[in-house]
Amino acid sequence: MKFQKLALAVMVSALFTGTTVAKDVDLYKSENWQKTFPEQYKTWAETEETTPASGQLDDLLASNPNLVTAWAGYGFAKDYNRARGHHFALTDIIKTLRVGHPMVGHDGKVVGEAMAASCWSCKTPDVARMYDEVGEAKFSDNAFSTWGEEMSNTIGCADCHELGKEDVRLSRPYADRAMKAIGKDFTKQDSVMQASQTCAQCHVEYYFDGTDSKKVKYPWDYWVPGVNTDYKAFVNYKGTDGLYKGFAAEAQLAYYDSRNFKDWTNAISGAPMLKAQHPEYENMLDRTEHAMEDHLEFGCSTCHMPKATNAAGKEYSNHKVTFEAATLPETCTSCHEGADFKEIFAERKAEINKLRFDANGTDPRLTEVHFKAQAIWAANGIKGLEAGESIGKAKANYEAALKAKNPLAAEMNSLLVEVRNAQWFWDSATASHGIHAHNPAEAIRLLEKSNAILDVALAQANKLLAKYAPSYKYDASKYDTKAKVQPLAGLNLEAMQSSKKEFLEKRVEKEWPAKLQ
Repeated sequence: MKFQKLALAVMVSALFTGTTVAKDVDLYKSENWQKTFPEQYKTWAETEETTPASGQLDDLLASNPNLVTAWAGYGFAKDYNRARGHHFALTDIIKTLRVGHPMVGHDGKVVGEAMAASCWSCKTPDVARMYDEVGEAKFSDNAFSTWGEEMSNTIGCADCHELGKEDVRLSRPYADRAMKAIGKDFTKQDSVMQASQTCAQCHVEYYFDGTDSKKVKYPWDYWVPGVNTDYKAFVNYKGTDGLYKGFAAEAQLAYYDSRNFKDWTNAISGAPMLKAQHPEYENMLDRTEHAMEDHLEFGCSTCHMPKATNAAGKEYSNHKVTFEAATLPETCTSCHEGADFKEIFAERKAEINKLRFDANGTDPRLTEVHFKAQAIWAANGIKGLEAGESIGKAKANYEAALKAKNPLAAEMNSLLVEVRNAQWFWDSATASHGIHAHNPAEAIRLLEKSNAILDVALAQANKLLAKYAPSYKYDASKYDTKAKVQPLAGLNLEAMQSSKKEFLEKRVEKEWPAKLQ
């Protein structure tokens, strides 16, 4: 059923910049802000031009096939492209293979559904509207396609601003709850932090809370922003290896471990996995460099929405949401030459990539340990994808084997928890957009920690292979392209693309209001 938009019924009479907002205007549609905020609208529209160039898709699974292995059995192994500008957010969530191809069958039941409704949360201001109309719980406790007919606007004005006003807001109640949990109530912050918190409605680590109507939840209950803290007491951990000592990544691991939570079971190894999202806000608050008193006025908008001046000499915020060194404020350029940033960022990326992609780096070794775990299972008669099992059956076989009261279960639980931890710290660094700029020291720390845990995991795996499969030889060349790894992860790309095409043509284009690009 289509819900009548509240925005159309609300009688808006707020005054701003000397203009009264017209009544019965859909303020979830950014085009309706254009007349009153022309410069902001113009620069917001330019997000269509942000990298990748002109919105061209950049397949990250093709450029780094290790990701397919790391996420086997999870949606990201199907499809993962470099993030495009906000302009494309709604298109990309609808078109991605991750959300499946939900079609209504002859019996009225939906088949091909793959994700929850909360997957819309960061893609459109229509989510905030639906929270108001049906409630956060009802919206969240449904499948993704349930609300497709309601989603028509990409990320825009209403996500971050009071309707019809320039005042910023948190339009997502889950973000407001999270800020209060870490002692940063939105209403008590300065303008810079409030602006950053609007970004943190999306640019954070989150999960869908199955104990609370699948609402979006930030795992911040233990996190002390910016303070190197040992969180092991929350999980009654007796180890002295510093597993839970650090910043947001450790606090979040402790949170998940205290709840025995996993996002999914890796379909290749059987490891109980966590998927980090994009913790940019956490990285910013946890920075140890540029965290001194004279840098506290810096936030997301400092670099990504710098001040500009229009033809009339009036200052406004550039809403293109990108980074251009030439537009940095004087407080930055008094110490840093704008031209230096390209070299600085290149050096930081090179250091991070060395930790990831060298022979002893995280990415190839994650692939190695997942496939070695599969070989150990196979040697013990536990069938997985290599034996022709489906993704669901392979996961079920591994999950059952891990619950068995036998030596193999104990050995594999020990190994796979190391895999879980190593991949979590790796993902916490690599899933964070722009970490080389926001907090490069944290990226290096997390990747070094991941590599140290991988040393332990691979040592255990090699010992178990010597015991159970002494003739096994790991051959990295079997896993060096997306085309090779996806079938090994139980995926048929051509079939997925065909089903997706049918969904887009027969359901989205005919029934949903979104205009795809």
